[in-house]
Amino acid sequence: MFQALADHPTANLKQLATTRAEEAAYSRFLKNDATHLDSLIYGVLQESYGRLRVLPTQHLLIVNDTSEINLQAQIGYHCRRELGVAGNNSDAGFFLHASIALDAMTGQPRGCAAMELWTRKGGSKDRTDGESQKWFEVQAQLNQARLPQMLTFVQDREGDMFSLWQQVQGTRHHLLTRARQDRRIAVTEQCPNGKLWADLAQQPVGGQYSLKIKRDAKEERLARTSVMEARWVSVELLEPRTTRATAQRVCLQAVEVRECAASVPEGQTPLVWRLLTTHAVNSLEDTLQIVRWYLDRWRVEDVFASLKTRGLDVEQTRLHSGEAIMKLCVMSLWSAARLTALVQGREDEITDARVFFPEAELNCMDALCPTLEGGTAHQRNRYATRSVAWAVWILARLARWHGSGPPGIETIRAGLHTFEAVFLGWSIPKQL
Repeated sequence: MFQALADHPTANLKQLATTRAEEAAYSRFLKNDATHLDSLIYGVLQESYGRLRVLPTQHLLIVNDTSEINLQAQIGYHCRRELGVAGNNSDAGFFLHASIALDAMTGQPRGCAAMELWTRKGGSKDRTDGESQKWFEVQAQLNQARLPQMLTFVQDREGDMFSLWQQVQGTRHHLLTRARQDRRIAVTEQCPNGKLWADLAQQPVGGQYSLKIKRDAKEERLARTSVMEARWVSVELLEPRTTRATAQRVCLQAVEVRECAASVPEGQTPLVWRLLTTHAVNSLEDTLQIVRWYLDRWRVEDVFASLKTRGLDVEQTRLHSGEAIMKLCVMSLWSAARLTALVQGREDEITDARVFFPEAELNCMDALCPTLEGGTAHQRNRYATRSVAWAVWILARLARWHGSGPPGIETIRAGLHTFEAVFLGWSIPKQL
């Protein structure tokens, strides 16, 4: 089933299976009580850790976030008592917290690093602890994995918790988070106000850089190219008064990037990011590196997009059992992460395509590539033979991509579907 999901990324069992018997086998496997959700998660993570341990990179980013799986559209097919409620507290669904490992140098996805599923308010997998524990459990899972690389956990504002900063202290790993609130900090010569936002804003501008800001309809933000000002300072976070037992402090680096007033269109709010990290920040180059790593956090959103409507469309499954849907989600997330990695590798001429495809499939691509090329240099596969970029170009061409803009998730997914059929026809004569 994992191989089928790799070749034909879809959560629809009818489309995934090649025969009626295979579809029934997949369904029985997911519904079987002996197929434990925790065992599936363990298997996915152990396979991923095996690949991560042999990577040549010395530094991995662990980007993590939570997504809801909303099953209300197909509620007539599902057993509601096994499902909880989604984020709106009414629709049926469950929650998935996933961590994706990225190469810190290239930002390329390298596999699932941690995963957890749970229900809320009456489901069969309701949490007995607070949902905020998910951030601590990611670090605990990765500590047990004992990966050889240095890890930097990259999180959004929800992961900005004092106890989480404490947990990473004294380890060789790092944490990078967007500041959730205006924290109390120790008063120093550089930080006379004792408040994070005010003291960051008073720091001298350490440099400027240009940033293309994408349009955001939800935030009513216009697309533009702006000049950003960067500031940074060392701070000591003070333990919150609500939990303080002793006067504990955590030493961090604070970074602020703020859109210059001259770059902000009339009626728009300036873009401001305030980031906290355990990494050293001593220059504009260090600051830009921290910002780039934070922007890489969106890779996990790409995986969620691949899991949902733009890719495997797991929310449209018609499986009856809620726990069976969770098991399908675990297996589909592995496929979604692989699909996302292929899309992100569309310019990667360094990584060998054998990371994604077996030798037989690459031999088929060798024969197929000349038939997809045109008569001009623009219409030829310009990438190094048998690199990931070379293979992705072939998949995109099979999906009728003509070179206008980079191929996305839906294009590569369609290319994988077509290549599955092509490879079947190509390999049959060799088996006779």
